[in-house]
Amino acid sequence: VVNCAGRVANVEGLDLGAAVIVHREGRIEIDGHLRSRSNPDVYVCGDAVWNSPQLSPVATYEGGIVGRNIVDGPKHRPDYDHIPACLYSIPAVASVGLTEAKARERGLGVRIHLNDMQGWLTARTYAETVAWSKIIVEETTGRIVGAHMVGHAGEELIHIFALAMKHAITASQLADMVYGFPTFSADIRNML
Repeated sequence: VVNCAGRVANVEGLDLGAAVIVHREGRIEIDGHLRSRSNPDVYVCGDAVWNSPQLSPVATYEGGIVGRNIVDGPKHRPDYDHIPACLYSIPAVASVGLTEAKARERGLGVRIHLNDMQGWLTARTYAETVAWSKIIVEETTGRIVGAHMVGHAGEELIHIFALAMKHAITASQLADMVYGFPTFSADIRNML
């Protein structure tokens, strides 16, 4: 059984109505600069943001953007496309970017790299009974648009894919790297 209960923002007692801040179940709708839609003089970050990943590093990231927007004016926007999510279980589960279905829904032509990695050396070294990855690559550009994995060290490997996505490193460029061996990172070449 996996229970992934999210957090509810602690906004009770703030009297948001007095500041004309519309919210639903403790979540506040925002514009692209993390300002309340109903009162743009109020910035929002963390668990109170409507429709953003409910992850502690995301709250920190949003807080930095809010700070810069307070100082510079509303110029900075969050980009959630490259933020990994991890389930720290055994085996680990990790994901970043689009799923295959979402990529196709957006009209992207994609190439899918689906791997059962259970027989790979790194998985066997840790006696993994489950090791799997799915990498979604845009056909025309070679850009990685999504990466999803289950298995030992998935919660670490996902960051390499997030970095590649954020900085437009293509699948072929990532596969062309020389990785230390035997490491889980060395498996990236085979994942692509």
